[in-house]
Amino acid sequence: MRRRTKLMPILGALVLLFGTGCATKKKPSVAAAPPPVPVSGTDLDQTNVEKVRAGETLKAYPIGRYVDPNDPNVMHESHVVYRKEAGANWNLAPNAPTVVPLGPVLAVSDGVTQGNPLPAELEQKVAEQNQLMAALIEQNEALAAELAKLGKELTDLRGRAPSGGTKGGQ
Repeated sequence: MRRRTKLMPILGALVLLFGTGCATKKKPSVAAAPPPVPVSGTDLDQTNVEKVRAGETLKAYPIGRYVDPNDPNVMHESHVVYRKEAGANWNLAPNAPTVVPLGPVLAVSDGVTQGNPLPAELEQKVAEQNQLMAALIEQNEALAAELAKLGKELTDLRGRAPSGGTKGGQ
């Protein structure tokens, strides 16, 4: 009787451990249902959903038999572990341009394909700056040519001067 009372809690714990420890839940297979009829203004069609929101990413990892790290007396049978790699989030960088309604005017949200139109005053200032820059480049080239000419004349003068006639008699 005494021996039986000592074994009862151990047997109960083992039954509980084996009964709930490795129960795998299989996902029911879902047959492809026909797509629901879209109602205007309520749902996005499946092709445009990825342009607006990215779904979560799930991965399945098959695990072989292994001994429980917390209890070396327990072995787990092989099974599959499912892990959510990335949750659902908003797509902030769509690949295709998206038309965004802005009241009575529609604007294309893809700024790469359309340049920013400049006001006429700003275009005029840019043109003036370009003309000034061209004049500065031209003046710089003329000054560089003049410096090269003066440098050549200086070396010619040094070459013609007598080598022994320096100031101070040295």
